[in-house]
Amino acid sequence: MIKKLLLTATLLLLLGCETGVKNQRTSGDDGISSGIVDRGSVGTTHYASSTEKSHNSTVHKIFSTSAQPGFYLQMALFEKYRPTKAFLKPLDNSRFNYIVLNKYNKDYVLIGAYKSYNEAKKQIASVKSALGKQTFVVQVLRP
Repeated sequence: MIKKLLLTATLLLLLGCETGVKNQRTSGDDGISSGIVDRGSVGTTHYASSTEKSHNSTVHKIFSTSAQPGFYLQMALFEKYRPTKAFLKPLDNSRFNYIVLNKYNKDYVLIGAYKSYNEAKKQIASVKSALGKQTFVVQVLRP
């Protein structure tokens, strides 16, 4: 009797435990990939996906004494070679201000500067439509 009870309890325990397989996103997935609940909004439940983060934790920071501090849109990063004139020509012909910042033996092509994160984020769509390049927000700070 005790053996049956222990065997049944062990079986239930094994069935109730995770199998070690991570949740995999399928084509019919609704975008909820984790069970993290944001309790910041009262009365509503919001499930945060693994790609959703507050902007403070996702903004990459670059420390520079030569560039104006602020928020920028990073368009490209060149590790081995400098950006060519052909690459920079669409930027020259556009209405966007840009800089090429050499830091950490890398060349960053940054569009901006913007005063706030939200102002820079609003420009992502216009940069993508004008230049056909995907960008993201970075913050340049003084060391």
